[in-house]
Amino acid sequence: TKYPILYSIQDMWPGSAVNSGVLRNKFIAKTFYIIQKIAYKFSDVLTVISEDMKRKVIEQKVEREKIFTVVNWFDDRSVKEVDWTENRFVIKYNLSRDKFYVQYAGTMGYVFDYKMVLSVADKLKSISDIEFQMIGQGSQKETFIKEAKNRGLDNIKFYPLEPQHMVSDVYSACSICLIPLKRGIIGNSVPSKAGLLMACNRTIVNSVDEDSDYYRLFNGNKIGISISNNNPTEVAKAIVNLYGDKNMRESLAQKGHEFGKKYYSRSVNTKKFVDIFYQMIGDK
Repeated sequence: TKYPILYSIQDMWPGSAVNSGVLRNKFIAKTFYIIQKIAYKFSDVLTVISEDMKRKVIEQKVEREKIFTVVNWFDDRSVKEVDWTENRFVIKYNLSRDKFYVQYAGTMGYVFDYKMVLSVADKLKSISDIEFQMIGQGSQKETFIKEAKNRGLDNIKFYPLEPQHMVSDVYSACSICLIPLKRGIIGNSVPSKAGLLMACNRTIVNSVDEDSDYYRLFNGNKIGISISNNNPTEVAKAIVNLYGDKNMRESLAQKGHEFGKKYYSRSVNTKKFVDIFYQMIGDK
C-alpha cells in the first residue's frame, strides 16, 4: 500500500501455540510460519512487547532496525494500590487479613503452568497461613480444579474472573503474586500483569525459563524473584522466604513499583509509539 504499516506483535503466532502444545500439526504450523514471514516482510515497523520476543523475531530473519520494543503498559492514571480496608475484592469475599495470599489472576490457558502451582501448593500445605488465590477463567481451569481436589490441596482457592474496573483491588488483595509459565513460552508471549502488579506495589515471583531476558530482568534489578520453571522446590522456597521476611517483601515491591513507573507506565510508553509514528511518516 502507499501507507506505512506497523505490525504490533502481542503473541508470536504460531510459536506460542506450538510451544504450549496446542498446535501439533506440523503442516498447519509450517503454513502459519510462512504467513507470519510474509506479514513481517511487508510491514515497515514491527513492535514487540519484550526483548525476548524481539530475539524471536530476529530469528525469523527480520531486520533488527525495523523492530521496536514497547511493553504492555499500565494506566498510571488509574491503576494503584488499594488499601485493605477499602478493597472491594477483600470485602466481597470476606478475606482474612491473617492469611498470606499467593495469587495468580488472569487466563488459565495453555501457557499457564497450573502443574507448577499444584506442586508448590503441595510442598507448602503444612503452612496453614499460606493460601493460593487462583482468580480467572481459561481452558485449563476445570482440569486444575479437579487435580487440586484429587490431591486434597485445600490451600488452593478458586475465584471467578473479575471485571476490568476491579484490577487494582484484585492485585492489591494478594501478599505476593506467582506468575507460572510453561517452558518455551516466554519468548513467544509475555505476562502483561507484571506492570499492573508493580503499580499495585506487589512482589512478583516468576516461574519462567532461566535463559530469558525476562528472568534476568527481575533478578538483576531486584524487582522480584525469578526461578526456573523446572524447579518447583526453589519456587516454594522463595515463597517461604518472602512469607517469613516482610522487609525483603517490601523492598522488592518498592523497587518494582519504581521500576514500573519508569518502564511500564502509560505516560512513558505511549510516547514511544508517538515517536515511532512520526518516524514512519517521515520515512514516507
